[in-house]
Amino acid sequence: MTRVRPKTVDARSLKLSPEEGFVLSRVDGPLSVKDLVALTGLGEDRVLAIVDVLATQGALELEGGAPSSASMPAARPPESKRETETPEETPPEEVEEPKDESDVAAEADDAEEAEASRNYRQIYETTYRPMDRDARIVAATNADAEQLMALCHDPDPQIVHAILANAHANLNHARAISLHHRTQVGLEMVGKRADFLADAGVQRRMLRNPQLPDALLRRIVQPKLIMDIYKSAIDREIPERTRVKTRDLLRKKFMLASADERAAFLFKTEGRCLVLLVQCAIDAHTTQILCSKNTYTVLFIQNLARWSACPPAVLSHLLKQQLVRRNIGLKKMILKHPNCPAEAKRNAF
Repeated sequence: MTRVRPKTVDARSLKLSPEEGFVLSRVDGPLSVKDLVALTGLGEDRVLAIVDVLATQGALELEGGAPSSASMPAARPPESKRETETPEETPPEEVEEPKDESDVAAEADDAEEAEASRNYRQIYETTYRPMDRDARIVAATNADAEQLMALCHDPDPQIVHAILANAHANLNHARAISLHHRTQVGLEMVGKRADFLADAGVQRRMLRNPQLPDALLRRIVQPKLIMDIYKSAIDREIPERTRVKTRDLLRKKFMLASADERAAFLFKTEGRCLVLLVQCAIDAHTTQILCSKNTYTVLFIQNLARWSACPPAVLSHLLKQQLVRRNIGLKKMILKHPNCPAEAKRNAF
């Protein structure tokens, strides 16, 4: 079986993709391909292909087997198409949760809206702000869609009521009010419209509003999937007060979820979510699902070992993994856990 050994080389001088850099960072001594599969969580075929690329660039030395055809220069993609990021730039243990397409699209929409919002803010300051409240209410009642966008920056909840009563009011106005309005009364008026509150854009902007009422927060968060609640709980653009309350709702959602949902949540986040799940526990079925998996990433093992409520059966299962047997640091972390069974400690060495 092919074994790999690292060579003394400056990784920053190599043209590696993030995935290739990740695999190279796992090689800290002589390893077999199966060891690399366990360390990285990648498929064996993919690991072999990456090993051949690294060997071609002089980063690894192959022992006990000839390089496969994937290591030939003709099989490599052109350098112009290869990413040049170094492994130091994107260490897997430090990156945040990956964003899906909907998150990226939402950020693009927010950027466009921010640009338009500056223009509407200027219109409000020059045209409507000098008016008294009654005049602004009349203006909001009779304004067209464009004028309503400027009035969405008004801080008075009565103006919000007049805007929502206008026949021209639509989702764009609800989103603008959700983001810019700073009274709980005004936000609750938007929340009374079920069609507005069901919109993902309205929900995202309300969560970022520091005046979001607790009742409205629960109405937004509780119907969401547990993974979506977790993303909101760690979103740095959401005020800390809202994130704290969202974490409470996350813990309740986790405890009410099925065993399959809990296990899938833990696997998908690689255990990053466990730091938020204080005073939570998992049932026997969830434990069984965790123990049925034979390939764990280093990050997942570390997070499980740090979790105070980690079941003894899971700790015993982790100690049997080849990755843990080879890594003294991981083994010590697990053995120090207060839930680690005494029998597992005796058999560890």
